[in-house]
Amino acid sequence: MSVSTTDARELRRAIRAGEIIGWYQPIIDLATGDVRGVEALARWVRADGVVPPAEFIPVAERSDLVIELDLAVIRGALADLAGWQRLRPGFELNVNLSGRHLDSPTALGEVIAAVEAAGVDPGTIAVELTETSRPDAVDRGVPGLDALRERGLSLWLDDFGSGYYDLRDLIRLPVDGIKFDRAFAAGLALPRTAPLIGGLTAAAHQMGMLVTLEGIETAAQASTARELGCDLGQGFLWSRPVPAERVPGWVAQAPS
Repeated sequence: MSVSTTDARELRRAIRAGEIIGWYQPIIDLATGDVRGVEALARWVRADGVVPPAEFIPVAERSDLVIELDLAVIRGALADLAGWQRLRPGFELNVNLSGRHLDSPTALGEVIAAVEAAGVDPGTIAVELTETSRPDAVDRGVPGLDALRERGLSLWLDDFGSGYYDLRDLIRLPVDGIKFDRAFAAGLALPRTAPLIGGLTAAAHQMGMLVTLEGIETAAQASTARELGCDLGQGFLWSRPVPAERVPGWVAQAPS
């Protein structure tokens, strides 16, 4: 379905009505094939169908409304995680934060408060900084990111290689991992893609970071990603994003 005429007022109403929720995609340990956890991805669930993110995320990102949207998804995902962790205490959750959060004086504090209120293990939460816009605060330093890590959360650069974050940010930001954009998985058959992924992965490992390749759709891509040293994989090979009620099956398979 299309909501191409949606404006910010309608989206704000949807957020406050609880229509924007997290759907989940598994994150796979490439060495073992185990489901390590899930990433929460925003979906707009209406009475007449599910609105894909490409139809409403750009509306949110044109203003600070994206902060409200991200926090709504995060709070809901943390509530879901609390239930899953009663079955598997180490089950992990990745959540997304727009760069606008880094320029807000309060947004990162609200993320910390949400984690504490949910009663989940902070060490199982990874915050992925999305690349839709480059926050001004990055070039000045972001103390709030250190506060996230001090409370046990990890910090990742999402869609690395496709947008605003670059190699300098691996030096200046307290990053625990990088997630290669899905274009790298799609381009694995090209002669220069594998050496690039392998080289950047080796460098990331030397800096103590983990590496995820997203957008994996075939067993051959997963095998190549593993051979290149990538730690984690994500993509349609394992599952498309699904509603929360589908996740307990993955929780049951996760290593204890």
